Amino acid sequence: MARRGRAKRARHRGAKASPPPPFSTLRLLRNLALAAVPVALVWLALTPFYNRFLIAAGGNLVQLTEVPNRTELLPAVDEPHYAYVIRTDFPPASRRVTSFRLTDLHFHLVLLAALFLAVPGVPWRQRWANLGWALLVAVFFHLLLVLLWVKFTYATQLGAWSLAHYGPLARNFWGLGKHLLDLPVKLALPLVLWAAFYLRRLLPARG
Repeated sequence: MARRGRAKRARHRGAKASPPPPFSTLRLLRNLALAAVPVALVWLALTPFYNRFLIAAGGNLVQLTEVPNRTELLPAVDEPHYAYVIRTDFPPASRRVTSFRLTDLHFHLVLLAALFLAVPGVPWRQRWANLGWALLVAVFFHLLLVLLWVKFTYATQLGAWSLAHYGPLARNFWGLGKHLLDLPVKLALPLVLWAAFYLRRLLPARG
């Protein structure tokens, strides 16, 4: 009896110490295809609420960089996916200096969520936890994009006013920052975050 008990405990410890199942690229692609449509539907449903959040929080972030506060972000009246950039110190006819499409800032969330939910061999609780951290990083990234859009417009798109209020270094900084983060970095962010959580799981299988 004692030997049986020790054998059972040994098997139990061996089962607990067993490595996770090997990473499977085919299973990942299959899960990604299955998750894409539900994730896209959830993103479409939540987009109006997230756009309002970005307008409110992004406007507050822009105002933190101004003394005194002259910028307001407002939702577009005729298009819920756009935000207006308002300068309250401009004449009434020219206070709306630009608009930008909010969904262009965060459409990559579909790929981000699908990638994190599609990882094979990972418990669902861990998948959701990792996705939550990745989404938190993405939210801060989107707020930074809002700030860059506004500053890019002020520094480079308002002609003589931009030249009078922003020097060459500031114009290059805001222009380069906006173009880098809004194109290559934004598109690569889902893959970078996914690799940060799961690349070590992938490497042993490839090694």
